[in-house]
Amino acid sequence: MAALLLMMLAAPLWVPPVTAEGMPAAGILIHPADGGLPDYAQRLEAIVDAYPRLPTILADVFAHPNGAQPAISPLRLGYGLALLFAAGALALILARRLLRRQETAAPVPRLMAGLAEIAAFSLGTLLAFALMRPPHPAAPAILLAVLKLVATLLLTDRILRILTAPGDPAHRLLPLDTPAARGLQNTAMIVVVLTAGPLGLLDLLRALGLPQDAAVALGLPMGTLPFLYLLWVIWRHHVAVMRTLIEPLNLDARSLPLLAIWPALATLHLLGLWFAAAGAALRLEPQTGQKLLASLLLAFGVPLVALVLMRPLSRLYRGDSRDLGAPDNSDPQVARLMRAVLLALIVLGVVGTAMIWGVGLDRADGPSAFLMRLLFNLSVVLLLGYVAWVLMVRVIDRALSVSQRGSQSTRAQRMATLLPLLRKVLQVTLVVAVTMIVLSSLGIEIGPLLAGAGVVGIAIGLGAQSTIADILAGVFFLLEDAFHMGDYVEVGQLRGTVEGISLRSLKLRHHRGAVHTLPFGQIKALTNYSRDWALMRLEFRVPPDTDLDLVKKLVKDIGKQLAEDPEIGPNVIEPLKSQGVRRVEDDALIIGVKFTAKPQEQFVIRREAYQRLIRAFNQNGIHLVGRGVVVRVEDQQAATNALGFAAREAIRQTMNISAG
Repeated sequence: MAALLLMMLAAPLWVPPVTAEGMPAAGILIHPADGGLPDYAQRLEAIVDAYPRLPTILADVFAHPNGAQPAISPLRLGYGLALLFAAGALALILARRLLRRQETAAPVPRLMAGLAEIAAFSLGTLLAFALMRPPHPAAPAILLAVLKLVATLLLTDRILRILTAPGDPAHRLLPLDTPAARGLQNTAMIVVVLTAGPLGLLDLLRALGLPQDAAVALGLPMGTLPFLYLLWVIWRHHVAVMRTLIEPLNLDARSLPLLAIWPALATLHLLGLWFAAAGAALRLEPQTGQKLLASLLLAFGVPLVALVLMRPLSRLYRGDSRDLGAPDNSDPQVARLMRAVLLALIVLGVVGTAMIWGVGLDRADGPSAFLMRLLFNLSVVLLLGYVAWVLMVRVIDRALSVSQRGSQSTRAQRMATLLPLLRKVLQVTLVVAVTMIVLSSLGIEIGPLLAGAGVVGIAIGLGAQSTIADILAGVFFLLEDAFHMGDYVEVGQLRGTVEGISLRSLKLRHHRGAVHTLPFGQIKALTNYSRDWALMRLEFRVPPDTDLDLVKKLVKDIGKQLAEDPEIGPNVIEPLKSQGVRRVEDDALIIGVKFTAKPQEQFVIRREAYQRLIRAFNQNGIHLVGRGVVVRVEDQQAATNALGFAAREAIRQTMNISAG
């Protein structure tokens, strides 16, 4: 809005000069710095003076069109226009009936049908005009003004009906209820009628030779009507309007503070547009009315485009193919994305409005052009960076959710390990890139900054060699897929579950609760106990006279029981198997038993296997032999002497320890 006011005050003023022969020339431009403000005052005085003479001027326009053409009766002109409207309306109705059979609910065919109806109206009007053959020279210009007005109204009505679909909620493109859709369509059509109607009337009168001062005098009050209507709608229904246009986007004043003061901002925008239109009218700029209509339509289009994009963006963000009629705007990420889209559309709307009124982005002169160019560059860079970050986070989060959706494959675990680190790296890279681009947009030379950053980077690299070595070692560990989150690993004398992975260190949670932090650069060798499968070996010491066939049978039975257990069985890959005698000692046979289980489940299975095997051995008379020396003495006296000797030796050792 400020840019529009600056444009109005800084723009040159059109003054119709005269040549040496006293004939009006094409026109020159006078800047306000060279007497522009007095010229504005003179133009205002000329327009004010035209109001008392308007009845006379209008009568003279019909009596002497364009100064020398034959007179036109207003009543006859009205009859002619009515006949043209009737012929065009009849052709439109016929085209609508013919196209209704082939018309579908898709937006593009409906729009094409609307264009066909407009073409039918134009064709019917032209045929009626050709049959009537009006002899007046201004008739073609009057016909063109009528066609422009009707085409604008019909095209706007068709587009609004496609977007709002008041009578067909199932094919409504906007996520609105029926009352809100109908109210939006009515409001937009009233604004277009209040804007395009006076423009059509002025075009008709200008075709008859209405002077410019009188045209401005008529256009200023008529051009104020849509602004007054919009201000009335904004302040009377601001709560309902905000609920209708903002709630579907899942936004509120806390997430977007501008929403709390949107009526004031909208009022300032409308005032800026009115001043810009009034200034352009005073300068007698061409196409002022068309610029005003385009600006109002653009103001309407910003929230409508945001609402239209809500469903496809939500569907694209979710990554599914569900019905477009059920947008998931409850996701915080979707809300952030829509907030970025809405802000981007607002910036584009402001920039587009400024360009409509002559404030270009490619001109280096003038404060308004500089402000608009700065606003556009900063907004585009920041919003694109934000949207890129939101989309990258969504892609990474979606991949993480897929990897954690019950999949225990190596690739899924690797993704769960690498993706959080990738998100951090992308975040840092994106922040640095956006910062550099923003500084460049502000006119700051980033070459010295990049050179300084390179020197600082070299210094930091030399002073942080160990940290860089840790980071590089961590990258290679992850690329080699040495461990995942949740794996049970052993590094030197430390064991634990991988609980955290950063750029330079690994966190291990010991089974007793302690957390070990290991820099990657200090890890020389790493043993992972959580990969694919785990082989567990058990040993039992039995007497030499044990029945080995019975032991093998018992081991096989226990293995079958464990495999059939509903809790243990799914974790067993290969059941218990007897390996027979592994070695022979002086007083025992060492029997080997093994099984294969899923990683981190072998300890539970081992505990249960020990308990069941020992119970089965005891029930079948197989007693385990403990470690130690067993002395068998046949002579009772020798046993008594040995016991006494052992007691005396123990007492002597105790006294020596006390004396020492």
